[in-house]
Amino acid sequence: MKAIRKKKRLEEWENFQEVMKDHLENYAQIQYGNPSGDEQIDRFSVEDCWQNIQRYYNRRNSSVRGESETRRDAIKVSHYAQVIYNKLLEELKDE
Repeated sequence: MKAIRKKKRLEEWENFQEVMKDHLENYAQIQYGNPSGDEQIDRFSVEDCWQNIQRYYNRRNSSVRGESETRRDAIKVSHYAQVIYNKLLEELKDE
């Protein structure tokens, strides 16, 4: 049973990875990217990213924006979590 559950989780992650890739290519880079290559999020601190996750968390029960935007917010939270992870890795290199 555990092997089946693990396989399912990996398949779910692979599907999510495709959704995230699509979000980054077709939303985030278009919305927030910069032709010079740097992005606004590059200047965010770890704390800035946590605050943005909190912002999306706080509006999670608002039905005003619709279900598709609620799902997009979950993707944005995941993106911020990934940025936090990478920034923390960079901080460890500096120690």
